[in-house]
Amino acid sequence: MVLRLGLVGRGPWASNIERTLRSFPDVSLTRVGSNESPPAGLDGVLIATQSATHAEVALRYIEAGIETFIEKPMTTTVAEAVRVRAAAQRSGTSVFVGHIYLYHPAFLAALNLLPALGAIQYVLCEGMNDRPRTDSSVLWDWLPHHLSMANAIFGQHPANAQAWSLSGGAMPEAAVAKFQYGDVPAISKISWLSPVQRRTTSIVGEKLTLIFDDRADRRLAVHDKRGGITYPAYSDELPLTREMGAFLDAVRSGIFDTAQVELGLAVVRAIAAAEESIRLDGKPVPTDV
Repeated sequence: MVLRLGLVGRGPWASNIERTLRSFPDVSLTRVGSNESPPAGLDGVLIATQSATHAEVALRYIEAGIETFIEKPMTTTVAEAVRVRAAAQRSGTSVFVGHIYLYHPAFLAALNLLPALGAIQYVLCEGMNDRPRTDSSVLWDWLPHHLSMANAIFGQHPANAQAWSLSGGAMPEAAVAKFQYGDVPAISKISWLSPVQRRTTSIVGEKLTLIFDDRADRRLAVHDKRGGITYPAYSDELPLTREMGAFLDAVRSGIFDTAQVELGLAVVRAIAAAEESIRLDGKPVPTDV
């Protein structure tokens, strides 16, 4: 069965999605304008427009009962995220959110190694580049990656958020955020002001430290307390290929799955709490409001 998919978006990541989908032999892909109504006969759609437009564009397809992939973040406000979840529940349509690091072979290998670390003491994430966006702050660019990975590491959502802008203004271009998972913090350093790109996650345990560095040749390293370093093996399959394959499987199955939209909503809530904390000069803000 050939799946007929629509792709909404014209940016570089939309082009990456298109190129990857065209590598699958059983997919027919059509570009759709962001203001167009859903074409007849679509089995699924992928939304890769600017972050602030995700809800507006995606809701047309969700309400039409079309399986929908939304590139991260799912939305940029809690109210919009709640609307997306409600629409998915009414229509019985699964919403698949593009948290790509959950499909990264090196990060998946890191998750398998967590028991060897002992008790986790903290997680440190860094996301930096020099590619600012105009429709949202740096929080909505980098924190969906960090929060989705932290959710996989801890198996839960954070209880509260603290954040501080490093660049001022209503839409920070650099910030530090701290999310609390029980007694363990996950700290994110994020910036659009760095000429050097960084995409790292360090998981520090009592016995070992795992470092996932998506810019390194060997993306996963294990550091012991004596200074030794080992490099575990992982698959060389591209994360986007794995992610697109998972979305295609979801479209074929037609099974209504709420896990993705619930994770998307939790991530949006946590980022909104971080935004509120910045407005409150770093005061802790609960993520469940």
